[in-house]
Amino acid sequence: MLSEKRNSMLHGVLLIALFSCAAFYIGDMEFIKKLSFSPMIVGIILGMLYANSLRNNLPETWVPGIQFCSKRILRIGIILYGFKLTFQDVLAVGLPAILIDAIVVTITILGGILIGRMLKMDRGVALLTSIGSGICGAAAILGAESTIQTKPYKTAVAVSTVVIFGTLSMFIYPILYRNGTFVLSPNEMGIFTGATLHEVAHTVGAGNAMGKEVSDVAIIVKMIRVMMLVPVLLITSFMVSRAAVKAGGQGGSMKDIS
Repeated sequence: MLSEKRNSMLHGVLLIALFSCAAFYIGDMEFIKKLSFSPMIVGIILGMLYANSLRNNLPETWVPGIQFCSKRILRIGIILYGFKLTFQDVLAVGLPAILIDAIVVTITILGGILIGRMLKMDRGVALLTSIGSGICGAAAILGAESTIQTKPYKTAVAVSTVVIFGTLSMFIYPILYRNGTFVLSPNEMGIFTGATLHEVAHTVGAGNAMGKEVSDVAIIVKMIRVMMLVPVLLITSFMVSRAAVKAGGQGGSMKDIS
């Protein structure tokens, strides 16, 4: 039984490896390079095409291997990518990037909550989507989920929203940068990318498509945003607790936040 499970997981891993090799091969083609599509973006497109065409023919026993790659291997890859960056690179970005990150996070979260109220959206969905958009996507949403004690379906809505718009931006940014719509230097484009894209993976994908200089700056700026998750969660927890006290309850919930 254990041997069968290992073989099934291996099949899923090998399938992802096959797609990865295909992505690098296609990404090396001249017309793909002219479109500013990196192998990572090509891989995402291939995965989307497969998921919406042949996915039903995939043996269920292969799914654990695919999930292993999408969670463990992806995170390891991002960590290894970070080894390319040095402390000098962080210093090179400087204080302006930190200030820009702080402003973007603050405006995104507060603005998202305000727009949610104007559109009469569910408060839990609005807050989770704002936190995910402002900091680091799905990871921030999952971190905030337990803090604000919201229902799972609201988390799913927020994660889907962030992933969809983040993925679209990952494709659009390189195209607009290459065709001159974004008249920015590589350093400026890196700051803009890192300060505005949702997920770390989105930042890596878009940055790679725009060149090493843009990518390095973008990842540093993005990591600074990720570090802001802790203070945001602490503030959110305080808001929930205060709302619960005002309501006379023992624990906070989203309906208590005004």
